[in-house]
Amino acid sequence: MAAKHDPLKPPYPSLMLPAEWEPQRAIWFTWPQNADTWTPVWDEARAAYREIIRAAIGFQDVNVLVNDNALRDQLRKEFEATADQARHKLEFLVYPTNDSWIRDYGALTVRQGSGADARLIALDFTFNSWGGKYPPWDKDDAAPRLMAEFRDRECLQVDLVLEGGSIDVNGKGLLLTTSQCLLNENRNPKLGRERIEQAMHAWLGIENTVWLESGINGDDTDGHVDDLARFSDARTVLCAIETDKRDENYEPLKRNIEALNCHARSADLEVIEVPMPARQVKADLRTPATYLNFLILNGAVLVPVFQDKRDEKTLQLFEERFRDRRIVPIDCRGLVFGQGAIHCSSMQEPAA
Repeated sequence: MAAKHDPLKPPYPSLMLPAEWEPQRAIWFTWPQNADTWTPVWDEARAAYREIIRAAIGFQDVNVLVNDNALRDQLRKEFEATADQARHKLEFLVYPTNDSWIRDYGALTVRQGSGADARLIALDFTFNSWGGKYPPWDKDDAAPRLMAEFRDRECLQVDLVLEGGSIDVNGKGLLLTTSQCLLNENRNPKLGRERIEQAMHAWLGIENTVWLESGINGDDTDGHVDDLARFSDARTVLCAIETDKRDENYEPLKRNIEALNCHARSADLEVIEVPMPARQVKADLRTPATYLNFLILNGAVLVPVFQDKRDEKTLQLFEERFRDRRIVPIDCRGLVFGQGAIHCSSMQEPAA
């Protein structure tokens, strides 16, 4: 195994993590394979993945990780009609994993250099299952190297715990994250805020970081920002709000909005408020239901919906913000019981 690079000393200059709305080569998923982690929504979760994959293949290539040959063959047969009718390529790849949330352990693909000399490099940050919560995680931690090998692409291992869902970038040097996650003692206890910011600059091309406070109630990731606030373009941030003052999310989300608005005044940002759906409870567990866990594809945006009275208004908001993309609603009531939704289930791979 190659040695891990110092979080402050990448071997190449000018690394930049592209924004999600930039052209993509493919989108990656990991098929849910452990029924125990999805009880009592096992069937609902797989149905949601089917819907997401069938929607995505209409806009770009899709790669799906599976644990073994038998499952690969089963899914190839199941999706045969979809693949035959699609304009894009659907591949099922045997790469064993522990969990399905590839957003958090998949390779972050950065661009090194610019113009004709630019190239893509896969970054392999350390994954420790959200602060050591769900062992084992060794197979998930190896996924970036397998993804890089598939593309015959250089893969750099970084000695820094970082999950893809804990950050969002605008591709112009600005990053959103939360103190609850990136400064958590269960991630990088020897690195403070300043050194984390330096690492984000060194490896992802970040010039400025907006630190929000904390995540939503029911989220076990210690406050991933892709449930809270997301860029819709380089100068616009969609941010979750809770209108019910009795809800546990009301005060934390209010403080996040205030922090964003404060930064927006000095950084020429527009902040758009997106109401939270009503509380979603399954098996006596509050789930992290939010509209912000959407996924941007080359020609579409896949948006979580929950058979909630706010769904329609939220989809209209997305249509206004993404006029050049089709808005595709996906029922995520089953997925959020597993602590994620569309964005958590996916990892985009940028085009060259």
